[in-house]
Amino acid sequence: MNEIIQQIQFTGRVLHELRLVSSHGGNLSVRDGDYIYITKTGRMAGFLTEEDIIKLPLFKETQQDKEASIELIVHRKIYQKNPNISAIVHAHPITATTLAYFLEEFEPIDIEGQLFIKKVPICVVEKPSASLELAECLADIFSKGYVVSVVRSHGSFAVGRTLNEALKYTSTLENSAEIYYKWKTLNT
Repeated sequence: MNEIIQQIQFTGRVLHELRLVSSHGGNLSVRDGDYIYITKTGRMAGFLTEEDIIKLPLFKETQQDKEASIELIVHRKIYQKNPNISAIVHAHPITATTLAYFLEEFEPIDIEGQLFIKKVPICVVEKPSASLELAECLADIFSKGYVVSVVRSHGSFAVGRTLNEALKYTSTLENSAEIYYKWKTLNT
């Protein structure tokens, strides 16, 4: 089996086990030259099979696009505008997504968050899923050097040189969001 597919399967399983996605939520992709491997639409992240992942061209649309995650437009735009990015994790972390309703930017108060993710911009768009507006918002955010962003009312997108790196940023985001939320609650 292809090593990229194995990495996607492993990352999906970890996202599921950490409750960073619902049973059929989130999506993952890896850039491989002028192609991307991306999860298909509606698949269970924690139980991905080889058939649940599709390889598509990065710079042109195909008939097979409709099989891919509905966020394909977002993944493509991020890779096209940021050639240094090789992996994307889109998750639905509960606490971080909740905080995005109330913040314009999230700045972790814990050391790990400050070290790994520093600041997290909140992407606020009219159509927060599968839209060109969302794709451009996130591509611009990541071109400024951020490693993770939360889309208001939707979830997080994290990027990295590897899936493991993007997963680290996703997990750190949710841990930092939980710490911030508990601190804010106890401090009131």
